[in-house]
Amino acid sequence: MDMEVLSTDDYESVHRASRGLAARYGMVTLNAMMEAWEALVQYVEEGFDAELVWEYAHMLRCRGWLAEAWPVFTDRIRAARQTELDALDARFQLSTVPLHGQAGDTRWHSRRPLLIVGGTSLELPGSWVL
Repeated sequence: MDMEVLSTDDYESVHRASRGLAARYGMVTLNAMMEAWEALVQYVEEGFDAELVWEYAHMLRCRGWLAEAWPVFTDRIRAARQTELDALDARFQLSTVPLHGQAGDTRWHSRRPLLIVGGTSLELPGSWVL
């Protein structure tokens, strides 16, 4: 993202989103949430540790923040980051499967990692069983 083309309004839109969502997510930034989403996508691609299955919904909060913050951002901010977000979402789609009973829903919160590693003695949530 070319920082020189951003205006005061652009920066303010990011701050407004951060402040508006702080009660639910803490005070975070767009960059931090994009980085967290990228890290989670990579983690899911490489194989999600079954020991963390009960933390998965919490891990998805970074994508939830992005979804809630996106409409608050200026067009310029959205345009500057949309390609990156779309690429991460596409990678996530490829490395996940729908939760049981959610076959038609492609949103991130209705999907689970395709590759689950470790924790062979752990019982997975019912929605994770295909």
